[in-house]
Amino acid sequence: MLDQSNELAAWDRDHFFHPSTHMGTHARGESPTRIMAGGEGVTVWDNNGRKSIDAFAGLYCVNVGYGRQKIANAIAAQAKNLAYYHAYVGHGTEASITLAKMIIDRAPKGMSRVYFGLSGSDANETNIKLIWYYNNVLGRPEKKKIISRWRGYHGSGVMTGSLTGLDLF
Repeated sequence: MLDQSNELAAWDRDHFFHPSTHMGTHARGESPTRIMAGGEGVTVWDNNGRKSIDAFAGLYCVNVGYGRQKIANAIAAQAKNLAYYHAYVGHGTEASITLAKMIIDRAPKGMSRVYFGLSGSDANETNIKLIWYYNNVLGRPEKKKIISRWRGYHGSGVMTGSLTGLDLF
């Protein structure tokens, strides 16, 4: 068993690259290392038992809360059958195709396609590429300017990070 407060924190500083973190400060132990251990509903706790309300919902991807057994069971059942398969070059799965149809059935009129990304950063990077592609198809290849909210978080990718206007990105 690891010494939770020391060895894991040392491994974290030495081996884990954290986004939006000043890595020199972190590696020297000059910034806090918090090792998260679990969650239930909207509450998360670290390996020292300190509890917090996760108002960011796991950085916006745990919007239904932690510890949802029905969701965990559905994920396990799908993973047992086919954990993952890419969607490149026309590939699909029953689950991805069915989910796309369900989303479109509930979407505003005029929407006809769904793109599944891995994160908000991925979604925003893809949106930029789609806008550029769309303008190229319409014969407007010069239209490349993207307007963003200054000092707002738009993602951790090259394009989305540059939209923040913050030096950290």
